[in-house]
Amino acid sequence: MGVAAVPYLLAGSTALSVLGSINAGNQQAAQASYQADQARADAQAEKGAAQVQAEKIRKAGRQQMAQARTSLAASGVDVNDGTSTIINQSIAANVEEDALTAILNGSNRANRMNAQADAYDISGSNAKTSSYINATSALASGYQASSGWKTAAQTGNASPGIVLNRGY
Repeated sequence: MGVAAVPYLLAGSTALSVLGSINAGNQQAAQASYQADQARADAQAEKGAAQVQAEKIRKAGRQQMAQARTSLAASGVDVNDGTSTIINQSIAANVEEDALTAILNGSNRANRMNAQADAYDISGSNAKTSSYINATSALASGYQASSGWKTAAQTGNASPGIVLNRGY
């Protein structure tokens, strides 16, 4: 393999660098997109779980109110008036507050997951942009090295950093 093959080797090396850089960026973008989709799915699941938890709290509250009414009625208290009504209203208010807190907490967790999904999207976009910049840089470096090599080979003068084997 002689000096004539060097420009082809430089071109091949440059092409591999360009394609490798673009491929790496595309793979990073695809991974980030997958992570973003997963984070969004997790956010939806979190909202659903919060709704389920809130409904369980409400169901437990209804049972607690029924037990309170039963206990009051068993002790001879009128369950439709006075203290028993206040007790049921207090239980209902506490239950609803707990249920809404569960929904709010789930919504907050989902919002954080959606924000993370947005960060993954940005990361993927940045990886793709970076790969194009790196590919352009590799292309420019390859062109510069190829141009410099041709000049050195044509003139017989080696450019800095390139050593020609003159057989001695």
